[in-house]
Amino acid sequence: MKVLFLENVLHVAKKGDVKEVKPGYAINMLFPKKHAVELTPEVEKKYKDTLKKEDAHRRELLENKHNITDLLEGKNFIFTLKTWANNKVFWAIGEKDIIAEIQKKCRIALTKKHISLPNSHHIKALGEHSVFIKLGKDASAKIKVIVNPEA
Repeated sequence: MKVLFLENVLHVAKKGDVKEVKPGYAINMLFPKKHAVELTPEVEKKYKDTLKKEDAHRRELLENKHNITDLLEGKNFIFTLKTWANNKVFWAIGEKDIIAEIQKKCRIALTKKHISLPNSHHIKALGEHSVFIKLGKDASAKIKVIVNPEA
């Protein structure tokens, strides 16, 4: 049975691979855990369309990376978070939150690999934080993430 792998499976295949596997293994292990789907013409067409869209998005980012970094350079993105009594933040701001805010304000679609957070994976303190947006070796922008306490 031919299957399309949706995730990396250790010692078997990587995400996006098409492999011939035994039907029992596919039905009992891969399909229930959503690691793979049976390869049908519809699934194959949908997967190829997704790859084309991702490739087009990647090319667009590369072509416009300097324009995007110029647009983002120096921008402030303000977040409001709940805090405890001693001004400790109740929640944290991660890459996904920053990506969503950039998408909302600037209509630029980025991924987690483009965001470089300072010192850790999340921002867990009130105040102003510098975050770098990297779109290649020669294109990066520094934005400010401002975390305010909820009133």
